[in-house]
Amino acid sequence: MNPAGENSVELKVKVININSDKAHEILDKCGILKEYSLFISMVRKYSDEESAIKKAIKECIEKGILADYLKRKGSEVENMLIAEYSYEEDMQVKQEEARQEGIWQGRREGRQEGIILSADIFQMVKKNPDLTNVQIAENLGCSVEDVESTRKMFSI
Repeated sequence: MNPAGENSVELKVKVININSDKAHEILDKCGILKEYSLFISMVRKYSDEESAIKKAIKECIEKGILADYLKRKGSEVENMLIAEYSYEEDMQVKQEEARQEGIWQGRREGRQEGIILSADIFQMVKKNPDLTNVQIAENLGCSVEDVESTRKMFSI
């Protein structure tokens, strides 16, 4: 429900994969779109090379793929794609940094929890030396292996 006076529109969008290897029927109906798809395919083909976009533009012009447009606007296309790849690369770097931060934080929290659990096990053994490892694990909600390794570490 919209508050009084507000308008809204519902939009449904059909997404079509126009990668040349997918051979969608729309590519046969729209020559420019097909040529664009081939151009992007060539950019990806050279993606490991520093001058990938320039090579793809040159090859497309030689093969007549978007040739007129690329002759006129090749440098603009190159700049746009460089900016797009730079953005994607930047996003990948940021994602990797966030992943590494998450791993580091998880390890830190795990060590803290391990220290607390070891202290709890140590205290329980000192207060109740007759408890079995299974009983301690059940009381603390941890594994028997946690209890065994802590007892071994502290020789208790």
